[in-house]
Amino acid sequence: MDSNSTSTGTKDSTCPTTPGLASENGFRPGFDWHSLITDPAENWHIWGWALCLLCLVIMWIIAIIAIRKHFKNYYEPTIQRHKVRVLLYPPFYSTLAWISYLRYDYATTIMFFAALFEAFAVYNLYALLQAYLHPFREEAEGVKEEARPTVIPFVKVHVKSRWGMHYRIITDILVLQYPIWAILDAFISIFAELKGHYCESSYSFKGAHVYLVIINFVCLSLIISALFTYIAVFKEEWKRAKVSAHGLFWCVKGPIMFNFYIGTLLLSGLAYCGVIHGTDGSNSSDGLAWSTAAVQNGLLVIIICVVMTVAMGLMTKYYNESDSIRRFEENDTTMNNGPFKKLSAWDAFMDAYVMYIPEFIRNVVFCGRNSRALHKKRQRLKEEKEAQKQQLEMTGLTSSPTGS
Repeated sequence: MDSNSTSTGTKDSTCPTTPGLASENGFRPGFDWHSLITDPAENWHIWGWALCLLCLVIMWIIAIIAIRKHFKNYYEPTIQRHKVRVLLYPPFYSTLAWISYLRYDYATTIMFFAALFEAFAVYNLYALLQAYLHPFREEAEGVKEEARPTVIPFVKVHVKSRWGMHYRIITDILVLQYPIWAILDAFISIFAELKGHYCESSYSFKGAHVYLVIINFVCLSLIISALFTYIAVFKEEWKRAKVSAHGLFWCVKGPIMFNFYIGTLLLSGLAYCGVIHGTDGSNSSDGLAWSTAAVQNGLLVIIICVVMTVAMGLMTKYYNESDSIRRFEENDTTMNNGPFKKLSAWDAFMDAYVMYIPEFIRNVVFCGRNSRALHKKRQRLKEEKEAQKQQLEMTGLTSSPTGS
């Protein structure tokens, strides 16, 4: 991945491309460990690959240890099931990115599965926040309480009823649209690749890649705004629950934001401007030429693995089992809605992972059902308001004095 050699810039690439999932004409770089020792300066792609492998080993060790601790102390399924799911997000996502480093010719297909893990991680972040908030929502049942939090410095929002269905459904839609779109985005990418109209390296509006990046930017901005507002609106409840909502948020959304804004947008801009460019193979031990897109992908994978390793370290603090153990020792059943019942490791595994997909589908369906209920409620209130207005007008007419 020597950047000193020149190659055709990505902006000169053609679109459409050859149909099929394999890109770059089956581009497969060599990984000769002997060459790494004899010619280290001519094997930068192997150094990057090895760095990513080291990050993977660290992440998997941390994740397995953290999940094992949860399974040994599985007192609060409603809370812990979401934590152990999120704990698998960094190592799984990074592993798939690392595989795409090895097989860049199938990177779009491989990253489809990474997008699935990302979508489910975002869903479980939101579900975890909802689980922490659930007892306080029941406590405030029927209460209409407005909120005017400062979401970011100098930016305040006004929520008329923070416990009302209206705000809850709007937040559900703004948050769940991202994981749903991430899955659709992955499907569209593969379909466009099959037809030869994905065109990731050409930046052409004839291809799907440019449009998908724009939509991703909008969807990511929406969910970030929604979650920032959600966390700010219920600031006091997070304090009462003794949970760092911002810590939970940044462990999941931080890597997504960094990988998109820096790994995708910035690297794409640098590649387009020619700062990042390909090689002709003259300075590589295997003589293989790397296109600009392949070099960009290699750098992106390194960024992903390093960022995910940092996130994995932070998760040991914010996604550990300590708060569940504390509530168990204090016999605080606020989050449990009943007496504690410790599950076995097997039952914990079944609860956390086997029931994953059915739960996700059910909650998405309920979100749509609640949206329809909200629409009907608003229609009913509008009709009642109109009826009251007409009644007042009729009362005013009948009670008016008649002229003599």
